[in-house]
Amino acid sequence: MAGSYDAAGPFLEHNQPYKHRMFAVFLPALNFRGNHSPYLWWFYKFVSEFGAHAGFISGDEYYRDPSELLAEGRFEACEATANLYRYNLPDQTGLGKLSLQVIPREVWQAFEARHGANPLAALRHYCQENDPGLRSAMASALDTFGSSHGQPEAVITCVNCATLKNLCHDRGLPLIHFELGPLRPPFFLQTAYFDFSGVNGTTESESRFTSTENGTIRELLASHSVETLRRLFMVQLPKDNGQPVVDLGLGLQIEDDSNIVCYANNHSSISLINHARRLLSQQSIRSPVLVRTHPGSHFLLRGLPAGMEVDRSPSSLDFLMRCKQIITINSGIAVEALLLGRGAIVHGDSPFGYCITPETGRVNASAYAFFLLNYLVPWELAFTPDYIRWRLEKPSEEEILRRHLESHMQEKIRLLELRVAELEKQLSGIQSSWAWRMTYPLRAIHKVLSRFAGLRSD
Repeated sequence: MAGSYDAAGPFLEHNQPYKHRMFAVFLPALNFRGNHSPYLWWFYKFVSEFGAHAGFISGDEYYRDPSELLAEGRFEACEATANLYRYNLPDQTGLGKLSLQVIPREVWQAFEARHGANPLAALRHYCQENDPGLRSAMASALDTFGSSHGQPEAVITCVNCATLKNLCHDRGLPLIHFELGPLRPPFFLQTAYFDFSGVNGTTESESRFTSTENGTIRELLASHSVETLRRLFMVQLPKDNGQPVVDLGLGLQIEDDSNIVCYANNHSSISLINHARRLLSQQSIRSPVLVRTHPGSHFLLRGLPAGMEVDRSPSSLDFLMRCKQIITINSGIAVEALLLGRGAIVHGDSPFGYCITPETGRVNASAYAFFLLNYLVPWELAFTPDYIRWRLEKPSEEEILRRHLESHMQEKIRLLELRVAELEKQLSGIQSSWAWRMTYPLRAIHKVLSRFAGLRSD
């Protein structure tokens, strides 16, 4: 539940010695979305989870009072977002007790200026190219961190940065990338990406699976069919659980996300739409093609070509249930489609591309099981310092599988207990109602007649 940190919470005063080595959390202050804190909710999540286990290196806007940012319209500082991603909103007292370092805004502004009026070019540069000026600022920040806390156990971030990756490599520092996983509530157990190589693109997902080729874990994974995985990960069924009604659906994505800016393999939303138009013209598929925008998109679809319709399903899952197959660049909606037995084709650099047979869009069951059970991490587990330190010890894939399964089952039990408690509350309300008391004689008569009918049938 969202809230504020108590002054006696998990923070340590600046003048207190840290008993343990710490993580260094790095978040860019690159202004490509109209502010200098584009990953603000990630900052709150890391603060909430790590507390005094981490020091933070970022821009000054991240460290402003959340109540001020909320007043300026930042959704990340509202209770609803905090509840959605399960973090506590810090207050200024709590933030003041953290180890906070600032990379000066001038560094970021100089970086942005090199790309003129194209902020997304700056993002692409940040993700994919080394930058000497940025490296110098990052190195200085890590030096200051080391002077106060010693060398960090690991550097943690939520977006690829070629400069940071090379700097960490040169210094022998593990670099861990976090991101929202493709399975999310309310329909699925929530998951996170946790990757030592990259996020969205240039990930270690496929190489980890390939390395298990001759291992015993392949036998363990073989016992997890898609149906078994569906029963494990699905929490709630969609409203429409019937047969698909269209041949093809297109899952579009956020236009300024690194998935599209950096890892789309030259594809775009319009290229997906034109590809579907070609399939329609070749009569390879039947109309209509459903086109679903991302809820975070800045644009509304209008004037689609003949044979195409805007999908207005209440959820992405309802959209998937309507489609035999979906095409996307690298959206996690493809992972959900496979879990529902639908076909999926991805065109971008994707951490789950190897789970799909390109020619047919069908699932490679063993690879898919590895992706869901080993590569993805249970949301509640991923951010705990204990889990991160355990992964730094390089456990075997068998050990990772066992720990993830245990966490998933614990979460399923927790959700079931919540559901039972809700049903008990509803039942209590019904039993205390006027209608329930008034109909007691009828229920009693029905019970007697049922017993009598049972005796006669014997």
